[in-house]
Amino acid sequence: MHTLTERFTAALHHLDAERDAQPMVELTGEDAVLMKLNEDHEARGPEGAKRFWEDYRNVFGDLETTFTSSTVGEKTAALEWESRGTLRSGKPFTYKGVTVIESDGSHDGPLTGVRTYYDSAAFVQESAGTA
Repeated sequence: MHTLTERFTAALHHLDAERDAQPMVELTGEDAVLMKLNEDHEARGPEGAKRFWEDYRNVFGDLETTFTSSTVGEKTAALEWESRGTLRSGKPFTYKGVTVIESDGSHDGPLTGVRTYYDSAAFVQESAGTA
């Protein structure tokens, strides 16, 4: 799981910088389930992962994520992070969260699950016009 965690963080940094979701897609297994805090539905498999990560990245202009802590087990890792940059509107933001990634326990993956939980205040304020 340590190798998969390292590959996931590298792929996310690539997504931040290059707007290219392909490295995230390549980590994703056929039966993977991806969910984020503000979604009522889930994405599945590599095609779902492509939409999941592209939709995520398209919310932002500039984006940089710093991983601040991680707990890695046999099949699951919890990655704490802070992201900062600009929303598509150009408004600066900072927010924190945790992403839980799962695998089948094999050394190199693939990802079987991704769940992300985050402080949505930056987005709620933006949509309410108070930020």
